[in-house]
Amino acid sequence: MAEAICNNFFSDKLKAYSAGSNPVEKINIKAQKSLLRIGINHIGSPKIIATFKNHDLDFIVTMGCGDVCPFIPKIKKIDWQIPDPKPLENEEFDQIRDLIKSKIISEFIENDK
Repeated sequence: MAEAICNNFFSDKLKAYSAGSNPVEKINIKAQKSLLRIGINHIGSPKIIATFKNHDLDFIVTMGCGDVCPFIPKIKKIDWQIPDPKPLENEEFDQIRDLIKSKIISEFIENDK
């Protein structure tokens, strides 16, 4: 959700890539529906973090959902400790989506990093 929110609402300031240490085969349908409720039609496929090994990244934001986070030298790591929304119903899922959006705004947009 963070990638979609960044690239749809803040593409003039950020370019986000989403990846996991152990990604699922396809994007969570609840995440897609939650994003649709704020006007984002997000399609794509989950990627493993190694996909971006040779990218020039400024920082990595981890969500703290219990996955093992890889160590990538020389890149600033930010951990937001956001609960995993997978088991949640729509309203709570949307609250996590909105929390992600508010973290993006406070961390990167308001501070213009």
